[in-house]
Amino acid sequence: MTPLLRRAGKGPVPLAERLDALERAAAALDGVAPAGALEETRTLLDRVDRRRALSAEHTVIGLFGATGSGKSSLVNALVGTDITRAAVRRPTTSAPVAAVLGAPGSEALLDWLEVEDRHLLDGTDAALARAAASPSRGRRARRGTTPPGIILLDLPDLDSVERDNRATAERMTGLVDVLVWVTDPQKYADAVLHQEFVRPFAGHDAVTVLVLNQIDRIRGPEREAVRASLEGIARADGLAEAPVLTASATAGEGIEELREQLLAIARSRAAIASRHRADVRGAAETLRAAADPAGLPARSAPAAIDALVEDLATAARVEPVARAAAGSYRHRAAGRVGWPPLRWLRRARPDPLRRLGIGQGRDGEGLERTSLPAPDAAARARAAGGVRRFADDASAGGTDPWRAAVRTAARAHEDELEGALDQAVAGADLRAGTTSWWWPVLDVLQWLVLLTGVVGLGWLALNALLAFLGIPPPPMPMVEGLWIPIPLPTVLVVLGIAAGVLLAVAGAAVAALTAARHRARARRVLSARVRDVAHEQVVAEVDAALERASAAARDLALAHGGTRGGTV
Repeated sequence: MTPLLRRAGKGPVPLAERLDALERAAAALDGVAPAGALEETRTLLDRVDRRRALSAEHTVIGLFGATGSGKSSLVNALVGTDITRAAVRRPTTSAPVAAVLGAPGSEALLDWLEVEDRHLLDGTDAALARAAASPSRGRRARRGTTPPGIILLDLPDLDSVERDNRATAERMTGLVDVLVWVTDPQKYADAVLHQEFVRPFAGHDAVTVLVLNQIDRIRGPEREAVRASLEGIARADGLAEAPVLTASATAGEGIEELREQLLAIARSRAAIASRHRADVRGAAETLRAAADPAGLPARSAPAAIDALVEDLATAARVEPVARAAAGSYRHRAAGRVGWPPLRWLRRARPDPLRRLGIGQGRDGEGLERTSLPAPDAAARARAAGGVRRFADDASAGGTDPWRAAVRTAARAHEDELEGALDQAVAGADLRAGTTSWWWPVLDVLQWLVLLTGVVGLGWLALNALLAFLGIPPPPMPMVEGLWIPIPLPTVLVVLGIAAGVLLAVAGAAVAALTAARHRARARRVLSARVRDVAHEQVVAEVDAALERASAAARDLALAHGGTRGGTV
């Protein structure tokens, strides 16, 4: 019994699901796999769809072989009547010739096959028709059993000197349901036949039969050795279980066995599905060989994302902006808690954040762009290198086509990345107008000590004016307890200046400590916004490519022969 007639131990996934999986895989591989492999797959899917829409009651059996293999004579012998011309002149068959058993539904199928020469075998004069009408070996005849529909094709030579004949034979290898490779003792090991025609159908055991014709030309003791040699070549071609039969169309040897073999395949009515399953499996293998999506991770690794964010943060000048945020706080703090007579000097200098165009615009809305200088070559190289390293890390373990696809995905928004990073920095809430509770406290103290100094200075000035006018000044209080007694106004002036300076120094120290926290916060805020840009512009695209690869891998596995609880 052929592999076609064997039942799988457990139920395979339906062919329709495997076809859908192959179609999804081809779509996922678009732009990754070579165009030729994708086109072959789409052609196969279209061919399978059209064949499934035609007669499922007819099994199309094509006899293929090289010049002189005796295909036409073998077809006539199988049918039991001459339907095709056999002669010494080569090539004999220039167009497909069909022997049709079971007329209903065959017309549209033959039209699709583009076979014009048709011979109907509905009578009992043909041996094939009589054999089909009789019960198969090992089975009881069931009342009302309909003979299987068969379309037996005699096809042009595969090695025909006529280009059109060879093209017709090659086209038919993809259309028939069952492939019968006919060879002879002289050409059974021909490398061209096996490499160009038989080997591409490796795995099609269930719908493949090899026939060593003209066996009568070999002496009896040597026949089995030649047959075994052909079987070994077939196994090397990837046909692990395809039957290898011997026959002689002229002597009639092996014809009955071959006829029963083909009728058994037709009676099972499984050849069409078996051929399509094998084709789908072969297409899945072809796509895997072209661009295997296996080996890629499901998503980007967090460590790789962190490294990308660090590189993009450098390109976005996060650290200089964070320093500017700290400088902005110190600048504004000095304007509130510095020594009042020198505050105007601080106000004359621009705020570091405002100078960069970061924070709030005049209308209170975030700016569209910063005033940061354009990234230099080193910053651009850091960003580009970070994206490239991230893509390489994310695609590690994948095949070259998929690694290239992931790199392309990572660079999908390359032209927009610089602007997006700049806008992320420009729109960051860095609390440019933030104040601290201790500012007004020190401000009040500064003005009090300044007032103290002004009072003392005014007192001294008044006494000097009175003395200049010749008016005796009032007695001036003295502060005792020092090395020498010091007038109180002088003490007030010195105290006002010294306390103001001390308060300014203390305020600057506290502002520096607080500014450090502002710098750290600004770094966190900016890094978070850079991370958002990285996710939107790079990581999301790469993860989509990785998910696409995972889906393609699952679909290819299903199309190749996935099962529910077993193997096909």
